Amino acid sequence: MSLYRWELKKIWKRRSARVALALMLVWTMAAILVNAFYNNSYKVDGVTPCVPGPAEIANQLAWAEPWRGELTGEQLAAAQATVYDLYHDPANRTPDGNLTSDSYNAVIRPLGGMTNTLMNIAAGVYSLPYAAWGELEPDRLLTYYDDRTGAVDRWLQSQCKDPADRAVFEAQEARVQTPFVYDWYSGQVSVLQTIQDTMLGVCLLLGVALAPLFCGEVQSGVLAVSHCTRQGRGRLAAAKVGAALTVAVGTWAVSSALLVASQLYFFGTRGLDCPIQLLKPLATAPLTFGDCEVYALVFGLACCLGTVGITAGLSGVASASFPVMAGVFGLLVLLPMFGGMLPWAVQQAVALLPSAGDYYDLFRQNLYHIGPLRIWSPVMQLAVQPLYLAVLAPLAWRVYTRRQVK
Repeated sequence: MSLYRWELKKIWKRRSARVALALMLVWTMAAILVNAFYNNSYKVDGVTPCVPGPAEIANQLAWAEPWRGELTGEQLAAAQATVYDLYHDPANRTPDGNLTSDSYNAVIRPLGGMTNTLMNIAAGVYSLPYAAWGELEPDRLLTYYDDRTGAVDRWLQSQCKDPADRAVFEAQEARVQTPFVYDWYSGQVSVLQTIQDTMLGVCLLLGVALAPLFCGEVQSGVLAVSHCTRQGRGRLAAAKVGAALTVAVGTWAVSSALLVASQLYFFGTRGLDCPIQLLKPLATAPLTFGDCEVYALVFGLACCLGTVGITAGLSGVASASFPVMAGVFGLLVLLPMFGGMLPWAVQQAVALLPSAGDYYDLFRQNLYHIGPLRIWSPVMQLAVQPLYLAVLAPLAWRVYTRRQVK
């Protein structure tokens, strides 16, 4: 235990670690404030906010009130009728054919998040361009849930040529409950994206803070002394890994607490019980946005553990901190950034790196094949992260303890 505490103190005493940990806190708070005050603000020109985020959030929650609860085909048709009539009244058009700003602000804007739902339905189920969503005839939405079932079936037929693959998502779809529950969900989706952005920053900065974990002893020359002591090899290496894990778990716990507390303050819990099919009509997973957030937070913790494993592995074989930091940056940022240019099998492997996956895979139909097993990509991405730690940390321990003193 004394070695473990000593290693924790060593991490904290390093200037690079203190700066990295402080930046994690700044990164988390910046992501929260940008999301609440800028991303959720109302912008006339798409850039300059004219209604600040908290006020716009209050607007959206109020505008969602008439539509809250079960979203029937009749309610969808009624909402679309408002849009359809507006688009087909020449008095609401400018000479170039666009809607006037007055008509938009009077009719479309007070529909709030319902406009996003109708756009997603028009594009996903009825194959209309997003720009032509106002052309969707309201009566078609009276049979929306049947129409969606047919659209999902056609989508799976086109995407999954193997019937066994298709069966995985047909089983998911069978558990999707209709009619859907509706409320303003866009704010909660923005929180999901904020969690994803925060996770990426935390993982990168963990790589910086923990880079000297093993190689710092080599770089400073302490290895020549510590390896000659009674507990300077195996137990010391184990204490280093334990201290690194404590820092990772503690850091993500603080970030998660801040994210959830700010969510409750700015957005509340409304919308968390809405199904993901409001955003992605052809999604087959029987999940709510609340389920997605739980996954995102657990996945963030798993990615922090995976980052510890990768950083420890690199630190175990390196002789200086900078190559470890560069390696972490390359694996977590550069490789996923350019992974789309690589062969498909390599792309799938790259997608398993800590920063490559995200909550949005819950909306998709991607599978990993391991022998006869078909594993949904979010499950695979979550399960792989602890393996980085389980494989690379013992490897780093072994390399460190066998390192020769020069």
